[in-house]
Amino acid sequence: MKFTLWIAQRLRVVTRGNKANTSGIVIAVAGVAIALGIMEATLGVVLGFKNQITERVLGFESPIAVLPAYSYTTGASDATIQADSALLATIREALPKSNPSLSLSQPGILKTDNDFAGIYFRAFGPDYDNNFEGMHLTGGTLPCDTLGPNDIAISDLTANALGIGIGDKVYAYFFVDDAIRQRRFEICGTYATGFNDYDEAIAYAQLATLQKIANIDSISGTSLHLQAPVGNLEEQAQILQEHFIDLYHNGEIDKLYPVDNARHTGAVFFNWLSLLDTNVVVIFILMACVAAFTLISSMFILILDRVATIGVLRALGASREQVRLIFTNLAMKAVILGLIIGNVVALPLLLIEQYHPFMPLDSEMYYLPYVPVEINWLWMLVLNLAVMLVAWLVLLIPARSAARISPATVMRFE
Repeated sequence: MKFTLWIAQRLRVVTRGNKANTSGIVIAVAGVAIALGIMEATLGVVLGFKNQITERVLGFESPIAVLPAYSYTTGASDATIQADSALLATIREALPKSNPSLSLSQPGILKTDNDFAGIYFRAFGPDYDNNFEGMHLTGGTLPCDTLGPNDIAISDLTANALGIGIGDKVYAYFFVDDAIRQRRFEICGTYATGFNDYDEAIAYAQLATLQKIANIDSISGTSLHLQAPVGNLEEQAQILQEHFIDLYHNGEIDKLYPVDNARHTGAVFFNWLSLLDTNVVVIFILMACVAAFTLISSMFILILDRVATIGVLRALGASREQVRLIFTNLAMKAVILGLIIGNVVALPLLLIEQYHPFMPLDSEMYYLPYVPVEINWLWMLVLNLAVMLVAWLVLLIPARSAARISPATVMRFE
């Protein structure tokens, strides 16, 4: 064992009977614990917001969407897209794991005797994975082939606004081909994601029903819904778009299909999430400054309390570098104690909030009804190690002052 570490382990951080020393160390430990706790809470909440908001945006928006064909000659777009075998094979050629599914959105109006609401009726093909919708059901079930063709699922917000619930019947009106079409639906289920911007606007219906209302055939819709990894949506969309362009210029397809992705259609939410990164950096810097200030102050108190010890060590032949390392290692005891306390207090609270949320939010402002938390243990470990490293570097500043003290100075001080 190194001489400096051996000495540091045998020195007490707190000197009995010295209130100034005790107060200084308590402040240092508390400063590190509070700074670490706030950093961990900030990291957990930001990761929670990113995961929850991203999950909801990708639940309502197609991760990658193939839109109706666009004509360069006329400058017009088709009203619908046909999911024929040739188009599906082309998509799978570019993105083998995309699993395309036909989707159809039809604007309409739900009307009761006393109120009405503008709604986008949405339906998907049989290959669509509806785990997101099923996970947020609050009652009943989603429209499916085993139910009647006129069953729909609406959000709790819409149900409360119109005063209707599961089992109730409601009229819907659609504007198709310059005419108004009426349909009587029955509420088969309700859902709530807490994402009010979408909850207020989306209702789910059966694909065949919407196709009949819109006067289109069984393989037509308003877009093709494609799954893709969240991290490279734009890259995957670009690959597919370039594939369509190459085929179009080579004459292998006679129509050019635009490709969009959720990071574009849901840009307002992703841009809001990007602002959180700036907030994280600001909070981390502020907390690092708080911890650094308390550590430096406490270190100077520790040095003043150990002036005689420094003189003895220097008289016995200890070099300035060894004295610096001894006091740095001694102060790191307070840092480690602060890290332990910060973790013991912060992590259990974050775990409780992650699995049993108890801190409410205004969903109108923050898009979620509660404070989301996502604990990434690797990031938490990296954060602890980073705090230790910063603390070590900060402690080198006052430790250099201790190393400059000579035995003669100690005698005059005494």
